[in-house]
Amino acid sequence: MSDDAVRAGISRALSRLPSGLFVLTAGRGDSATGMLASFAQQVGFEPPTVIVALKKGRPIEALVRSEGAFCLAVIDERSKGLMGHFARGFEPSQPAFVGIDIGHSAHGVPFPKTALGHLECRVRGIVDDWTDHVVVCGEVLAGDARSEPPMVHVRKNGFSY
Repeated sequence: MSDDAVRAGISRALSRLPSGLFVLTAGRGDSATGMLASFAQQVGFEPPTVIVALKKGRPIEALVRSEGAFCLAVIDERSKGLMGHFARGFEPSQPAFVGIDIGHSAHGVPFPKTALGHLECRVRGIVDDWTDHVVVCGEVLAGDARSEPPMVHVRKNGFSY
């Protein structure tokens, strides 16, 4: 089998892995920002923990590292308008929450109140040498959610968003 055929098969298989859609937020005050994320998963019960993966070099990565906290908001059908708002991400000088009804975590991290739910997390560890993404492990300190189902996403290609 050729390398191209192997890669095509891997792409098809990876693209079938379902994920949720999320808004990841970090920072406080004028430095706060957010981005659309799909690489997130619960990975522990005691303490409750999640991981999120961020493409290396995204501006939000520096805030997650320096602040040691982030929020992960879960998107559902009712809050899918958040996808378009946060899909492109924001440069450090751009306000990320204009027109968005926000709440704040105990650490001061904003999150969109219209999301299905949110998790307030403290960074427990970061791995940045495995892949083209930084993997952040966060201990969930607080959160809440409505009872509707979350959006589920599958990609068309296992090698890109």
